[in-house]
Amino acid sequence: MRTIGRIGLAAVLVAACGGGESSGPNPPPAGTVNVQDNSFNPSSITVVAGNTVTWDWKGSNAHNVTFEDMQGSSADKSSGTHQRSFAAAGLYRYRCTIHSSNFTSGMSGSVTAQ
Repeated sequence: MRTIGRIGLAAVLVAACGGGESSGPNPPPAGTVNVQDNSFNPSSITVVAGNTVTWDWKGSNAHNVTFEDMQGSSADKSSGTHQRSFAAAGLYRYRCTIHSSNFTSGMSGSVTAQ
């Protein structure tokens, strides 16, 4: 019978257990959304519940971030940042009311808090 050294045994165990990686993707703890001319980039973002997302104006046109639940929305502006924290897990849809007539088309986006 062949003997495996300690380092070799550790390598075999790590390989057998999937390299030590988790089985599912972990969301980032917080995020940033760029407010560009007529789009949010990224349009969808996932964060850990309890953390904050920052919207950073990058374009030259006026925009706003208006949430479907009407909590934590921004004013119309063309520069600067806006932040909202997401205490509870859930889907939070938002849009720019200047460039979108609903939360599913036009300049719209979403935050998923997990």
